[in-house]
Amino acid sequence: MARCSQASKQIRTPGGFTLLELIVVMAILGVAAGLGIAQIRNIGQRQQALATVDQIRQLFWQGATAAASRGGTNFLLVRSGNTLQVQSQVDGSVLRSVTLPNGVSCSLSNGTLATFTSPGKVIFSSSFPANRQFTISAAGQTFTLTATLIGEVRRQ
Repeated sequence: MARCSQASKQIRTPGGFTLLELIVVMAILGVAAGLGIAQIRNIGQRQQALATVDQIRQLFWQGATAAASRGGTNFLLVRSGNTLQVQSQVDGSVLRSVTLPNGVSCSLSNGTLATFTSPGKVIFSSSFPANRQFTISAAGQTFTLTATLIGEVRRQ
């Protein structure tokens, strides 16, 4: 009987976690979540930059195609602030426009950058880089693009 009474007097430790353990786990989860959110934001900005690169490539292609298909009508590539657009040299009507999203920058200067002429030839203005290369940057990534004389834009 003495053994039973001693066994019943043993101190039982409660199961579960202490407050300190829970705080440490929550801190680790918070840091992991913060890193994950930052990565998702960078991925989103990179996708915006890639989408902008594609839109600018289409902008050049449409300018050259429009000039070739509408014999005698020239089109201008113009940058004004965060907007790049192809517009008719005759009446100024806009054929296509691309607005740079927040966080995406382009190295092209403001003003008229190029003229698209028939049969789909591009004449670059003096404000366009001499090597016909420009950059699109976002989220620490920089994409170098090269414009050709026939209205193509190639990504390097």
